[in-house]
Amino acid sequence: MPYHFIYNPTAGNGQSIKVWAIVKDYLAKNKINYTCHETKYVNHAQEIVHDLTNRDEDITVIAVGGDGTLSEVINGIVNFKRTTLSIIPCGGGNDFLGATKLPHENPIAQIEYVLNGTTRPIDFMIINDKWRSINVAGFGLDTEVLQKYYQMKHFSQKFRYKYAVFFKTLFFKWHKGTIKIDNQPAFDTVTLLLSVGNGQTVGGGINMCPTATIDDGYLDFTYIERFPRWKTIWALRRVLNGKILQLSFVKNTKCKQVDIQLSSPVFQYDGILVEGERTLSVKISDQKINFIG
Repeated sequence: MPYHFIYNPTAGNGQSIKVWAIVKDYLAKNKINYTCHETKYVNHAQEIVHDLTNRDEDITVIAVGGDGTLSEVINGIVNFKRTTLSIIPCGGGNDFLGATKLPHENPIAQIEYVLNGTTRPIDFMIINDKWRSINVAGFGLDTEVLQKYYQMKHFSQKFRYKYAVFFKTLFFKWHKGTIKIDNQPAFDTVTLLLSVGNGQTVGGGINMCPTATIDDGYLDFTYIERFPRWKTIWALRRVLNGKILQLSFVKNTKCKQVDIQLSSPVFQYDGILVEGERTLSVKISDQKINFIG
């Protein structure tokens, strides 16, 4: 089965360049037959994978990039039954890595696992019947943080994200929404943020969907209801320490589909901002991805 690497040289603020050099050297030394496809622009990975998988043949696609690159890749898959997927994570947050069985140590350990590991079926999400998402979709504070992050283009990636989290948490605002979970009656809420997950974490390790599992056939839905502002720092510490479910104003459930009417026309999935839509509809796909990791 041929190996096709989808390499994003801009992932991780250029970190992927170093990682790909290590992986490429390993492949050459071990005489592994492969093809590298370097992405040139946004959604190029999707276009490449669409062409590669629109055939009646087995293929292994390995993303070299972050969660956004992996998201583009799954949005390009045509033939799920004959496509096997994995990732060498080298993005800014690499949140999906934590939901997999891939080694965390270094690119050599990861490529060895990918080349020798076993394949398993995993889930993915469908967003607004338009996009596929592999990790987490959300609305509220996390979206505001991303917007601030993308505005600060002239600073380092790590500084931008930390500053954006600090600034937006300090001056956060409440968001209204109407939520419908599976076939239950819809209800109105006021929330700080909400997350719908196949994976567990966002923002480089913030565990917003702690009971999510990528192969159980369910979404993990978490939302933070309105709470007194004086509890902000205390609540933030619980969230950052992975204890979000200890907060009484945090609600969490497993489901197959969540439909949310948004007060602001913007949300994110896999770190990708979507603007101009006031509905966030997320459902677990009936299809599965053959994944190594």
